[in-house]
Amino acid sequence: MHVDARRSKPLLSVAAAVFFLGVWVAPGARAQSFKESLVAAERSDAQFAAALAGVGGRRVQVAEAKSAYYPVANLSYARSDVGTGGTNRAITITQPLLNYDSYLNLQQVDPLTGLVGAEERQARNDLQLRLFKAMSEIIRSREAIRATGVQIEGLETQLRRARRMRELGQGTITEVSDFEVRAAVAQANRVSQQNALQTALRSFTLITGLQARPEVVSVTDAVEGPPPAPDDMAYVDRVREGATTVVSARQALALQDIATKRTRSQYLPQLSAIASRGQTAGAASSYTDTRIGFTLNTPLGAGQIYSYQRAATELLRAQENLRFAQDNANNEALRLLRAAQSLDVEVEIRRRAVESAKLALDGNLKSYQGGVKTNIDVVTSYQNLADTEVALTNSELSRVETQLGLRLLDPANGSSP
Repeated sequence: MHVDARRSKPLLSVAAAVFFLGVWVAPGARAQSFKESLVAAERSDAQFAAALAGVGGRRVQVAEAKSAYYPVANLSYARSDVGTGGTNRAITITQPLLNYDSYLNLQQVDPLTGLVGAEERQARNDLQLRLFKAMSEIIRSREAIRATGVQIEGLETQLRRARRMRELGQGTITEVSDFEVRAAVAQANRVSQQNALQTALRSFTLITGLQARPEVVSVTDAVEGPPPAPDDMAYVDRVREGATTVVSARQALALQDIATKRTRSQYLPQLSAIASRGQTAGAASSYTDTRIGFTLNTPLGAGQIYSYQRAATELLRAQENLRFAQDNANNEALRLLRAAQSLDVEVEIRRRAVESAKLALDGNLKSYQGGVKTNIDVVTSYQNLADTEVALTNSELSRVETQLGLRLLDPANGSSP
């Protein structure tokens, strides 16, 4: 039954794959670009929204730090001696004057603002990389299915020829079996590739909220402008000092340094101005008390000693985290530069390999029909062509991903493509 179906409709599976992917694109069809997908992802992606919410929390911290010297109002109300209806009302306003802790709290504004910018940029960078990976998987699966479809079409063409030759007594059952096995294996591979495509489409929709059109998904606009030169040490220096991870680590160090100083500030006296007005009302008498004065507070206790020791340890850790972030950014910049250089060469080699594979397939087909080559040579040529085309697609996507990584790592560039 299976053989009869293939004999009557040899190209049915290829047509199904073409229809599934929409490989035939109507003239003028617009690509589903990386930029427009990124705009949708910024509105839809839950992980990005959560990261921005965290950035919003940082902005609240900035506003809180700015209020360090704001006056504090305290309202109180008490009712006692219920039988006589006695009440006490009071309002007290305290204005810090000489308070080193409040001063240090105010100094957190700049590093917290720096963290806001670094974390927001990192969130956008992460979103771009996740979106690129999702779109790349769509393209990889699409091209793999296309290459496999071409392979299946060729194998089924040769299978029909082998059967015809067998019927005429000029072929062997071994040739027919070989082509049948190879075609079946290719069809099974395509089923797996179609499943991978469906997974990639779901990932894309999860990030962007859009329905992907796999036939026109494109990431060619993910990177604009030439990448840095392979020996661009100025780029490496910029990354070492200004990458988002380095900026975050540097601001965290500044905040921890302030936190360490704040543990010492607890030993210092704090001078504040106080204005209060109280009113007491009862059955026997009522009076109002208004006072203006100063308070001097000097806390003493053993707890501050341990707080300072913990803060000093955290300060050391923050220093090492900054050094690690700088070294890691430096290494990542060098790795991406070298990878971009090698991928340029690799892509050119793989393009030549595809052209050679096409020529080899054409030559083996003609030689097989002339009785010079065997069916194994033809089968191998189809497999080699499919493999080289898929490898070329993977290398091209890896090159664009590397260039995108270089751009996102560079503090001189914005986070939008």
